[in-house]
Amino acid sequence: MKNVLLLVALLAGFHSFATVHTISVADFSFSPASAVTAHPGDTILWTWASGTHTTTSTTIPGGATAWNSSITSSVTSFRYIPTVVGTYNYECTIHASMGMTGSFVVVSGAGVDNVNKTAIISAYPNPVSKSLHIQFNNTGSSVTITLEDMNGKQVLNRKFKVLKDVDIDVQDIPNGNYVLYARQGNNVYNQQLVISH
Repeated sequence: MKNVLLLVALLAGFHSFATVHTISVADFSFSPASAVTAHPGDTILWTWASGTHTTTSTTIPGGATAWNSSITSSVTSFRYIPTVVGTYNYECTIHASMGMTGSFVVVSGAGVDNVNKTAIISAYPNPVSKSLHIQFNNTGSSVTITLEDMNGKQVLNRKFKVLKDVDIDVQDIPNGNYVLYARQGNNVYNQQLVISH
């Protein structure tokens, strides 16, 4: 009985983290091109294998954020975090006429704990130009705040042991779309953030 309870606890723990769905970009195809089913808060990660390509949204659900990124030997990955349920279609604008298209479906997280279910922090304004205000919502253990660009490169990493409201200067971070992560123990919260000076 103890082993069963331990297994259930471990499986429940796995659902508290977002899943990364990797799509390989090579020659004239996305792989997989259409078999990806994700939940809100998951990450769709395109990774370069060969050639010069883009991943560019074509038709997406209302309220979702459009994207357009090169996938080349110098820009080897692009990540997108869907927040709206529905079907997302995309293409390589260079090779769309050759059938280089893809799609993924985002379904409700019913029965699965959403990574964003309880916000560890509140971050505003969004878009932000100079200073990002972080308000800590949980008074538990320390929180690690990281900011990554859409290629997965970390541009900010701060750990806060004392959970009080703080302002973070973002003036030296280039304009663009980012993903803000807050980690507290086993809980992870993320949100998309736009920096526009």
